[in-house]
Amino acid sequence: MAQTAFQPGGATVTLAVTGASGRVQVQAAGTGSPNIRVYNSGTVAVFLACGDVAITAALATSLPVAPGSVEIIHCGQTYVAGISAGTAATVYLTPGSGI
Repeated sequence: MAQTAFQPGGATVTLAVTGASGRVQVQAAGTGSPNIRVYNSGTVAVFLACGDVAITAALATSLPVAPGSVEIIHCGQTYVAGISAGTAATVYLTPGSGI
């Protein structure tokens, strides 16, 4: 199966990540963007989880994203939650498709 380059499918949103789980809506329900491009602009790892309006992130179980990195994750959900080990970071999230 051929892989296509990432193509944005919606506006980029920011998530201010701290030592407490917070979340942001990344796309409207049913918009069909299966992936999210994640840019962690912070200096610490952040831990992300995808889900609905009730989603929370946890250090022990959520997906770690290294500082200064860009990742494309499969997450066709409406919300993304994030947490760090205490230091603040800003994460940029763009819904879309491809890798």
